[in-house]
Amino acid sequence: MRLIFRGALPCALLLAVSSAHASIDRVALQLDHADYTDGFGHRDMQTLDVAGRTGDSRWQLGLAHGERDYGSARFGGNRVQGSLHHTWSPRFSTRTVAMASNDDPVFVNRQIQQELQWKVAPQTLLSVGGKYAEYHAGAYVSGWSVGASHYFPRVTASLRHERHRQSNGPDGHGTTVSLRLKDSSGRGSTQLWMGRGTSGYTADSDPLLLREHDATRVFLRRSQPLGQHLMLEAGLGKTWHSTRVGDFQSVQSQLGLAYHW
Repeated sequence: MRLIFRGALPCALLLAVSSAHASIDRVALQLDHADYTDGFGHRDMQTLDVAGRTGDSRWQLGLAHGERDYGSARFGGNRVQGSLHHTWSPRFSTRTVAMASNDDPVFVNRQIQQELQWKVAPQTLLSVGGKYAEYHAGAYVSGWSVGASHYFPRVTASLRHERHRQSNGPDGHGTTVSLRLKDSSGRGSTQLWMGRGTSGYTADSDPLLLREHDATRVFLRRSQPLGQHLMLEAGLGKTWHSTRVGDFQSVQSQLGLAYHW
């Protein structure tokens, strides 16, 4: 972690000073922690993100460091990630996400995602996408997904379903429902995710659980403004895991601070 953030934090400060010229409008630091029961260890992650807008495109770049304690074994890894959301017309847009990390079972080693979004009505968005991901020890997952979102005056409701195929296990699937409630005034919001999936559906959050793994997850996050520019992010969630070696649970916590221009 020190190797990344000793260099990344000065870079973030430099980017903040030059934000008016580089179209940067957000810099965020986030800490994630997960505790697993029954001897499955714990996982820590620190992420630094920079995001901005250029013309019709919204972009994001991120650096992350993670450590995974798995019983008597301990792993560490670094990840770089970028995304680009481009609006082609009032109805059509695309989103591309790419990430890479060193070959340790902490993050997905390589992943590319492509999504097409279609605004079928003023407040309704449909999406279809695909992804390919490579993991530690040569495992890989490929899949496709469909989704829908509807924007009510204060609530955004989303549904996403994924099907995938993986090299070291059976085909799998996953479904996630999300509800986001905006505050009646200001920029704050509260969001709830509920999901259930098999194997590769949850592998992004922990590659060590890629094989023959079923999971049910609930996660709640609060975005609380602190003045005009700062935003505090705090989240708490729980996952029920089922694997061929037994059932266990994990509790995830998240804390972040972002500066918005």
